[in-house]
Amino acid sequence: MLDGKAAALAVRDHFEEVHGTNSVIGFQLIDIKKNEDENCWVVSCLFYPGLSARAPSRYRVNVDSEDGSILDQEKMETE
Repeated sequence: MLDGKAAALAVRDHFEEVHGTNSVIGFQLIDIKKNEDENCWVVSCLFYPGLSARAPSRYRVNVDSEDGSILDQEKMETE
């Protein structure tokens, strides 16, 4: 069973794997919630997807509570 910290680290690792370690700059957690109905963590985060990025990208990611796998991700509009 994953806790919130492990879910957040899984999300960061996922984006580093997808975009590259140097492309996830200024990674910030916005919110972490446990969704008991779907047995997952909902992690909201933002980061700059590269050195030339002028605005951060914001995502909402569902992380499986059991094995830490990424179930779903959604890019959100930045505020």
